[in-house]
Amino acid sequence: MSTLNWRNHAAISAGFVLSIFFLWLALRQVDGVSLRKAFATVNLLLVAFCASALSVGLLLRAVRWRVIAGFARTEQRNFSRATNLGALANLIFPGRAGEFVRVITLAKLSNSSLLGPLASALIDRLIDVFVLATCASILYWALPISALVGNWLAVFLVVGSVIGLLVVVFARSSGLGEALISRLAKRWLQRWPLKPDVFLAELRIEFRRLLGSWLSIELVFLATLILCADYAAIAALIQAFDLSLPVVAPLLLWVFLAAGSALPSAPGYVGVYQVAAVWALSFYAVSAPTAVAIATVLQLTTLAVAIAMAGPEALGIFKRAVFQRNTG
Repeated sequence: MSTLNWRNHAAISAGFVLSIFFLWLALRQVDGVSLRKAFATVNLLLVAFCASALSVGLLLRAVRWRVIAGFARTEQRNFSRATNLGALANLIFPGRAGEFVRVITLAKLSNSSLLGPLASALIDRLIDVFVLATCASILYWALPISALVGNWLAVFLVVGSVIGLLVVVFARSSGLGEALISRLAKRWLQRWPLKPDVFLAELRIEFRRLLGSWLSIELVFLATLILCADYAAIAALIQAFDLSLPVVAPLLLWVFLAAGSALPSAPGYVGVYQVAAVWALSFYAVSAPTAVAIATVLQLTTLAVAIAMAGPEALGIFKRAVFQRNTG
């Protein structure tokens, strides 16, 4: 087994172990009767609204990716297909494999190398990190939060700030900062059939193009719309369980879920979402069974939306998942 394959298997195994641990952490406060009662209170009409908001968010993410890549609107269909398949793959395969799926899919659909799709996809994910860090900082200063929630928000803020600083250094300067970032990127690029130096040069060009043009304003607008769609989805889900929480509660839950999804985990973020919901909603004295039920319904709704958006191509993703399990 090659060193790279060993690392991939180790990362996947670590994800499953982490998910099992988080699931135990969330469920140790839950009994079966309370969990069944929590599921029984759910309002399916509001769950349907949640699904609609998630669909809008997925569509907007595809638009944002196209804008980052600099393609014309006539190419939107390819970006939507790649985004939808990537979202579904993230829910079925461990280790955020959907990121690979969407990049490879776009490269095939646009008859291009992996260079452009990978660079634009990386910038797309960095924007999500910046939005997460911004929301975490707002919550950190605005809420009289507990030590547990405060520590998590502080971590999100620090990580986002460090990544933002690295991006600015990489895009604007050269020398020691560039060498450091290049070394870090080369380790990450080992799994891709690309020359790291060529990719980093392309990435720098994309950063400078976006930071120095009106596109940065358009991207801020799209990122805001995506955040609003995600907020509406989670707010509807909270209402679906007949909870009356402050308007900031969905944002707090979103921050914990978004940060949790960046961790290595089993498919569908099992365990990670549950413990994130329990910790975030504990600030509002929401019981653990209800929090676990909210996270689980969100996972199932997200999966249903991803399957519907991917369409017939979803069958291919499922077949590959079954094949990998049978041969792995």
